[in-house]
Amino acid sequence: MVTKSSLNGQRILITRPEQQSAQLAQLIEQSGGEAILFPVITIEKLPVSDWAMPEWSEINWLIFISRNAVASFVAGWKQDLPRDIKFAAVGAGTAQAMQESGIPVHCQPLTSSGTDGLLTMPEMQDVEGCKIVIIRGVGGRELLAQTLISRGAKIKYVEVYRRNRAVHDKTSQERALLADKLVCTSVTGLDNLTQILSNNIDVLLKKSLIVVSDRIKAHAESVGFSHVAVSADASDRAILQMLTEMDN
Repeated sequence: MVTKSSLNGQRILITRPEQQSAQLAQLIEQSGGEAILFPVITIEKLPVSDWAMPEWSEINWLIFISRNAVASFVAGWKQDLPRDIKFAAVGAGTAQAMQESGIPVHCQPLTSSGTDGLLTMPEMQDVEGCKIVIIRGVGGRELLAQTLISRGAKIKYVEVYRRNRAVHDKTSQERALLADKLVCTSVTGLDNLTQILSNNIDVLLKKSLIVVSDRIKAHAESVGFSHVAVSADASDRAILQMLTEMDN
C-alpha cells in the first residue's frame, strides 16, 4: 500500500497532456511527492465533420487505443450507438477513461497493456468476418489493425484527434530538469520530451524513468536512458506504485 510519505519529497515530472495529469498529480502529492506538470503533447480534437464515418449499424467492435481517443470521441459524438456493439480498451488507463465516460468495457488486457496485450485476449482471436472500428489519433502504429486483418477482421479507423508537440519556455524547461523521476506514457511523448530538453539531454538521460510498456522501455533505452522501469499497467495507481518502488 502506498503511504503518504512514500515519495519523501521527490519531484516527479508528468509528461502527459495537461487534461490527463490531474489525478496522477494528486496521487503524487498525497504520497508526499511534488508533481511537476510538463505536458509534451498537446491534443487537438478533430471535429466530427473530419471523421471518416463507418456504417455504425454493421460494426461489431469499437477499440479505443488511448485515453485521448476516448475523450475526443466522447466530446464529438453525441448520438446513441447500436446496442449490440462491443467496446475494447488497449489497457487499464483507457478502460478507466471509458468507464468514467459511461462506455462499457467488454475486453481489455488482463496482464499487460497496449496492443500486444489486447491481441492476446480470447475475444480478439476468432474475429473472422467481424467489422471493427479503431478509435485513435491521426497516424500511429498499424500492428493492431494488421494483426486483426490477418485473423479475418475488416478494419476501419476513426481518427478523432491530432497530436502536436508542446512548446515550453526556458523557465519551464529549467524546472522540469529539477525532477527526480520522469513519467512518460508513449513513444511519441518520449521523443517530444528529449527534443524539448535536447540542450540538456545528458542531464535528462541520467534520471529515473517510469513507462507503461516494454515497447516504450526498449525505445527509451535506445535513446540513452539507463534507469527505466515499467509499471504494471497504464493506470495512475500502477504508475504511482512503480514511482514508490523504483530507487531514485
